[in-house]
Amino acid sequence: MINENIERPSAEIVEGFKSLLSYDSITCAISDCMGRFNAMTSDMRPLFDGIRLVGTAVTVKTLAADLAAAFKAIDVCQPGDIVVIDSHGSVNTAFWGENMTMSALNRGVVAAIIDGACRDVEEIRKIRFPVICKGIVPNVGAIAGYGDVNVSIQCAGVAVSPGDIVVADGNGVVVVPLAEAAVILQKAQRLLETEHLLQEKIKAGATIGELVDVDEVFRTAFSYQNRALKRS
Repeated sequence: MINENIERPSAEIVEGFKSLLSYDSITCAISDCMGRFNAMTSDMRPLFDGIRLVGTAVTVKTLAADLAAAFKAIDVCQPGDIVVIDSHGSVNTAFWGENMTMSALNRGVVAAIIDGACRDVEEIRKIRFPVICKGIVPNVGAIAGYGDVNVSIQCAGVAVSPGDIVVADGNGVVVVPLAEAAVILQKAQRLLETEHLLQEKIKAGATIGELVDVDEVFRTAFSYQNRALKRS
């Protein structure tokens, strides 16, 4: 199935998430706002350090080692999109390479995120195109005409739908569902502002334990434990 037209977040929402890139550890804040979920697994690694990006998901579901859907996804991308590929965790076949990178840049794509492997890594590093993947391998797939574009997928443990907002930095990759984007943006803005104030207090000499009153947390936990023991 090839879906060329998808629902996308508004420009205001996308710019709102981009504005958060001025803070450190934006993915951590967004994960916290989503109940500490929607972060891709820790084996997803960038080809080079310093990646900080926001974009709209254009999704790919591959079949076996077929690259056709990934090629087509690049063609339907708009500026600011991120190609997110569900290649089922396979690291024996590269689903991204130099020619795809150059084509993606022509379309204004800002990154590729692959639940699998890529190749041509030295060339991609020279171009400084952000690729986040599980491995590197020289083997490449075939072009057979199978796979899907812009369908719901699973990528590194996270459900991704076309039009979702993808955020990545040195801590990893998080996915914000399109339907929740406005709410999560507001929550993340408030949380990051609170974190900034917290860090100012720590710089002034406070400890994190004092600021969250960890002693009271322990007292409450011990109280519950004691009551449970008395009932047993």
